[in-house]
Amino acid sequence: MANKKIIDLVYAKSDSMQNNPAEAGQNATLAIAAIKGGIRSPEWRAYMMQFVEQDVPGIPVDPRQLDRLLGVDETKDLPEMDRKRAYLVGNAPCADFTPTGLGVRVDSIDEGIASDCDPAGPVPRPPKNPWKPMPPKKPAAKKPAAKKPTPKKK
Repeated sequence: MANKKIIDLVYAKSDSMQNNPAEAGQNATLAIAAIKGGIRSPEWRAYMMQFVEQDVPGIPVDPRQLDRLLGVDETKDLPEMDRKRAYLVGNAPCADFTPTGLGVRVDSIDEGIASDCDPAGPVPRPPKNPWKPMPPKKPAAKKPAAKKPTPKKK
C-alpha cells in the first residue's frame, strides 16, 4: 500500500512547478502528448506515472493508483472519476494557471484506495486561489489626430 495518495502527489507536483517554470512547461508537454495519445496510450501512462508513488522508477508501490489513473480499475466507466482523470490531464497545459491549478477538480480521486480519502469534500490545502481574476486591461491610449496640412497660398 502506498504511503502517499494520488492527490498528495498532484499537489506536490503543483508546488514544485510554482518554483520551476521549466518543470511546468515539461508537464504541459507530457499532458499534451497524453491528450493526443488518449487514455490507453503510453503517453497517458507516462504522464500519470508522476502522480503515483514509486520505489523504483516506473514501478508503482501500489498498482491500484496507476490503475485508477489509467481508468482500468472499477472506476473505468464512472463519469465522476472519468471527469477527475480528464481534469488532471486537462489542467496541465493551462499556462500561468497550471502551477496552482493542477489539482482543481481532482480531489477524492483516491476514493476506495486511500482509507482517509473523503469523497464528500476536497483535500485540505493552504488557501490559494487558482481562479484569481485577471487584472483589468487598461484602455489603449488614443493617438492624437494627425493635423491636416494647410494649403499654401500663392
